[in-house]
Amino acid sequence: MTMPDLSSSVIIRNAQPSDEAAILDICLRTSDGGQDGSHLYTDPRLPGLLWALPYVRFCAVHAFVLTKDAAVMGYCVAAPNTIAYEEWLKVEWWPYLKSELRDFCAETAEDEDILSYIEGAPRTPPQVTDLFPAHLHINLLPEIQNGGHGSVLLRHQLDALERAGVTGIHLGVNQKNEEVAAFYAKFGFVELDRRPSILMAKRIA
Repeated sequence: MTMPDLSSSVIIRNAQPSDEAAILDICLRTSDGGQDGSHLYTDPRLPGLLWALPYVRFCAVHAFVLTKDAAVMGYCVAAPNTIAYEEWLKVEWWPYLKSELRDFCAETAEDEDILSYIEGAPRTPPQVTDLFPAHLHINLLPEIQNGGHGSVLLRHQLDALERAGVTGIHLGVNQKNEEVAAFYAKFGFVELDRRPSILMAKRIA
C-alpha cells in the first residue's frame, strides 16, 4: 500500500504530557460514531478518560500524535499487550477514575454508560488476545481527515508494534462507521464479529 507524503508542517511524534488536553478534546470531538460528541457528555473529558488517556499513561512509547503547524490534530494509541493493559486498568486506572469522578452526577445516557463501564469493564476474551494480543485506537479531527494523514499515522503505529515484537492486533469500529472499517481493511484487517461493535484484527508477523 503506497503511503501519501505529508507536508513539512505535519509531524508524527510520541505524545507528551502537554498533549493530554488536546488528546481528550480530539476523543470528544470524534466520540459520536466519528462525529462531534460534545453534546453527549456533561464532563467533556469522559470519552477520553476511557478510550485515549489511559493508553498514554500505560504505554507512552506507543502513544503517537499527529501535529500540523505544531497543533495536535490526531492521535493513535496502542496497548501491545491487551491482557497486561486490562489488568493495569483494574488495579490502577479504574480506581483513579472512581476517585476523580466521585462527585460527578451523570445527566445523560452517555454519562451513565461511561460510569457503568468503569464499574464493570469487560475483559477481552482469550480467543481474541491469543492471536491478536495488541489493540489500538486512532482518531483525527475532521479538518485533517481524508488527506492520507490517517494512513500514515496508522502505518507508523503498526511499524512500531511490529518492531516491538507484536504478532497480532485487534480493534473495534463503531457500527455507524462502516467507511472506517473499509479503511482498516486496506491495511489487512479482517472482520471477526459485529456484536456490539465491528471487531477487526490483523496478524503482523
